[in-house]
Amino acid sequence: MKVGLRTWKTVLSVFICFMLDELRNNGIPFYSAIASILCIQKNTKDSFKEGKKREIATIIGAIAGVIYLYIERLLPSIQFDFIRYILLSLLLIPIIQVSRLLKQEGGTFLMCVVFLSVTVNHNLDISPLTFAINRVIDTSIGILVGISINSIPFHKIKEISLKHPSI
Repeated sequence: MKVGLRTWKTVLSVFICFMLDELRNNGIPFYSAIASILCIQKNTKDSFKEGKKREIATIIGAIAGVIYLYIERLLPSIQFDFIRYILLSLLLIPIIQVSRLLKQEGGTFLMCVVFLSVTVNHNLDISPLTFAINRVIDTSIGILVGISINSIPFHKIKEISLKHPSI
């Protein structure tokens, strides 16, 4: 079984995301690792497209989630999760419409995922804004790492080292 260059780039980008998180010590490396994996595409142009789509979608989903949670905190408490879940589900409609309006249909699923991640998993956080900002930072780190690693012409380095064994 041969392990291809794209696989090695993926492994390297995830490892770098984990190491950057160790230095940062404030994020969740899972999100940067996912972003870096998805940004390792067939070529650099596709990596940039994927990165842009992910960045826009993450920002929109995070903003929508934070706005919802701050509004929810201003309103009387919703006593039944059932009602809250209906509301959260219905709020996916404007998020999907925003993605269509911005011609970001490729990122629609991620906008919805980030929105739900913020509102469902972090509704009891003291500061939902802190989580949302860290989520955007984690994703941005992964995007930058993935695009950077995918931009390195490893195949040319391999060709040079094969031509010049002393390298």
